Amino acid sequence: MHTKITAILFLLLFSEQLNAQEFAEFTTDTSRINGHMRERISKELWYINGQEMHYDGKTIKIKVNPDKFDTIIYFRQNQKIFDTVLCNVASPNKYTIIYNECCSFFNIRSKTTRTNNSVLFRLKNKDEKNIYLGSTGMTGILANDTNTQAIFDFCASAMTSSRTIVSLYQVEPCDLDLDQDIEDCDIDICIWPENGIEAIYVDEETYGNYKRIQQKMGIAWIGLNSDPLIVVYDPVTNKITYE
Repeated sequence: MHTKITAILFLLLFSEQLNAQEFAEFTTDTSRINGHMRERISKELWYINGQEMHYDGKTIKIKVNPDKFDTIIYFRQNQKIFDTVLCNVASPNKYTIIYNECCSFFNIRSKTTRTNNSVLFRLKNKDEKNIYLGSTGMTGILANDTNTQAIFDFCASAMTSSRTIVSLYQVEPCDLDLDQDIEDCDIDICIWPENGIEAIYVDEETYGNYKRIQQKMGIAWIGLNSDPLIVVYDPVTNKITYE
């Protein structure tokens, strides 16, 4: 009898541990919301994989699946609009959503994992005729079939929210002295240094003067893990895959 009870307790504990490992937890930080802001912000809400969430400090659980994208639909009370952001709830971590007073969006922090918005752009096949510019936020890199550098938005403001816009464009060099329509030139894109992350804090920022020809992909993204989002474009089939 004692052996059976021990076995049952072990199975129960194992089952609880297994279930706990399958879900990530999301909650909100209400400590930074001042009295005059509370009424308006309390009307903002999220749908994380369909589960409704408010600025009330309560916790929701999202099932972990590292092999698919997850969605965060955010209702901004001040603009009366819904924003859809992609992410990947890959591990059973605990996340806190924090109101961003500067940029009317929100930040996500975690005490159980290191998060970042780094992205690696790579071509599946070589393309010697065209140029491709991958970017996250205000930072870009020329993508090719040998790239191994994941970039992050080192030109972003310190107050920028956790959301970033990830995009890949076919581009052409842009000469501001010749091109009349400078709105087509990505003059605000910081170019990731060829020498990598070590050069960021040494070299001066350089900006890419490129004209957008065709967009290959574009998403709003929030990184919830330490691994970069990998965007692979095949110029032969004109298809995008994510890893």
